[in-house]
Amino acid sequence: MHWQRGRRRFLLGLAVFVIAYGYIWWIAGNLFSLGVDEGIYLEGGRRVAAGESVYRDFFSLTGPLTFWVEGALAHSVPLDIPLLRLPMLVDAAFLAWAVYWLAAQFETEWFAAGLSLVFLAFESQLQHLVVNHRWDSAALATAAVLAAVAASRRGSRGLWTLAGVLAAAAAWATPSVGLVAVPLLFWAARRGLASAMACLAGCAAVTTAAAGYLAFHHALGPMIDAMRWTAANYAQANALPYGSLPHASHAAPTAGAWWRQGARLAAAAFEAWPAVLPLAALAGWSWRFPRYKEAAERRAIAPLLAVTVALVFSAWPRWSSIQLMFVAAVPFTLCGVLLHRSMGARRGTGLYAALLLVAAISGFQKSAAAFDSSGFATRAGFFRGTSEDVEFLEPLERRIQPGDSVFVFPYLPVLYPLLDAHNPTRFLYLQPGMMTAADEREAVRELEAARPRWVVTADLSPETVHAAWPRSDPALIPMQAMHADLLAHYRQVEQVNGKWGRLEILERQ
Repeated sequence: MHWQRGRRRFLLGLAVFVIAYGYIWWIAGNLFSLGVDEGIYLEGGRRVAAGESVYRDFFSLTGPLTFWVEGALAHSVPLDIPLLRLPMLVDAAFLAWAVYWLAAQFETEWFAAGLSLVFLAFESQLQHLVVNHRWDSAALATAAVLAAVAASRRGSRGLWTLAGVLAAAAAWATPSVGLVAVPLLFWAARRGLASAMACLAGCAAVTTAAAGYLAFHHALGPMIDAMRWTAANYAQANALPYGSLPHASHAAPTAGAWWRQGARLAAAAFEAWPAVLPLAALAGWSWRFPRYKEAAERRAIAPLLAVTVALVFSAWPRWSSIQLMFVAAVPFTLCGVLLHRSMGARRGTGLYAALLLVAAISGFQKSAAAFDSSGFATRAGFFRGTSEDVEFLEPLERRIQPGDSVFVFPYLPVLYPLLDAHNPTRFLYLQPGMMTAADEREAVRELEAARPRWVVTADLSPETVHAAWPRSDPALIPMQAMHADLLAHYRQVEQVNGKWGRLEILERQ
């Protein structure tokens, strides 16, 4: 009987992963996109595959792991952005499976499967289903938590070591996510000094290997300098209030338009869920603990609440609902289990049906939207998009040939892999309001040393910059030195307009 239940649990979990992977691939695997930060990691991976080292040869303010992963893929396969999204697909599908596995430790596997599918609907926000270091660190940190749960239940030092390995790997993707190692070490210490040492040994092994690799490639010192730069400059420009929403301004209701206002408020509530969940989990379980008679499960839940706190703080300073989405798997599961315990299966049937219905509608809408787009070939793979996407890309491909030298200013790094072009500087992007005057001068010097034939500039007004990075330094936004250099050495040959903004193609005089 126990064997049959284990087999059923395994097969159901496998089905959850396959469904999640197939669904995310269908809606986003080859969807054309110029937005978010995907280009940073695609171009950085391309440069790693060409023999360059992160920090030593190009600028980065995050950990190196995502660049290494993308570099390994870029080295193994031809330039193909949909293929380079494979790690994101696996990460997102794994997080849905992690919700299933964790919930199944406390409830039935069928409840866990339903909860994971609801999580999948909330998690799969199209504009963020692209390559990003946050997906890697979220999957690794969540995997570390699952290893810790299994280690605690089985008393396995090997699993505690694995938890340490995964937590350290998460930190090498996103340094702040290393905070999750703190509650894991305390959790292990509660099981004995040997468990804590095993967890610490796992962290040390990964850290030693990664640092040794960087040192061998003369990149460890530059990494330390990059982390100092990040500590001094990143928070100032990128800090956001807890739970802030993108484009969160909602107009006041007007006569005859109450349903539009209701739709906007519903969309805002949908976007806000990653910020609400951690608070709900902490408040709900804290209220329930004094009334909770099962000490064993109370001891199992408490470390997960500590992990939730660490995951929330790992998203600082950009504490938006978007960043919190990446670390939502654990608090989402805790809220689901709490809701089930509080309501009971019978009373919760209607609510569960409603949640599954919302998830199904969301999934159907995104799946059906894929039929509204058509496929088109580019230098960087076969994409699915609109005719506007094709028209936007056409003048860029017509002007800039594969292998041409080009500099994209200030912020659209995905054009480098899309055009199969070469960037002669160490800057994959220049974020106005965050990059220092010294960074700008260095970029100008590198352009003077190796003038690219082409420059592609994007129109980023101060208002646009402040909308994306509200605390940007106004004095650093104009980048006058760079503009003066481009004006002196380049002439505009074409302007590109479309839903992705307005670009100007400049050619060297």
